[in-house]
Amino acid sequence: MSKIYKIFAYGSLINHASLTRTVPEARNIIPAKTFGLKRVFNLASSYRYDPIHQAPVCVLNAEPSDPHVQMNGTCFEMDETSLQDLLDREHGYHFKPIEACHYHDEKTRFSAYYFSAKDFQPYRYLTSSTEQRHYLNLCLRGSAVYGWQFVEDFKRTTTFWDVDEPDRQAIWRGDF
Repeated sequence: MSKIYKIFAYGSLINHASLTRTVPEARNIIPAKTFGLKRVFNLASSYRYDPIHQAPVCVLNAEPSDPHVQMNGTCFEMDETSLQDLLDREHGYHFKPIEACHYHDEKTRFSAYYFSAKDFQPYRYLTSSTEQRHYLNLCLRGSAVYGWQFVEDFKRTTTFWDVDEPDRQAIWRGDF
């Protein structure tokens, strides 16, 4: 029998379509949260690219934070026979253990894994990029499946490396 892994997703893998393209056998997908991590746009994508800006799109990363800080996401299960495909996709990230819980029930704690960027140079969010907006909208549409409060928590717990305040406010405007 193969080992089952619980994976905590906090970016594009929150989106069911994106998840099933990457991990078609993902199952038992639930809204979840963890503590002691913050979600931050600070990583140049290795495969998402904006041809107009001629630059990689900035993608999400998870970094250590105060132990009381919450970050929402989803959790899914997969078996070890498919894990290598996911590790290949996320090759720029470390695969790290965490404790998570159901989004609506903090008493139900479980062990999971998440991805955190390996050594990297912090990268700026491309505020005027359509491709950048596409990535953010992918994450927000995935969050919307779990309700308005989940989306608001996603926004509240997402930070940006080196983005001016007026740009930061504009990022959250508009439809997704």
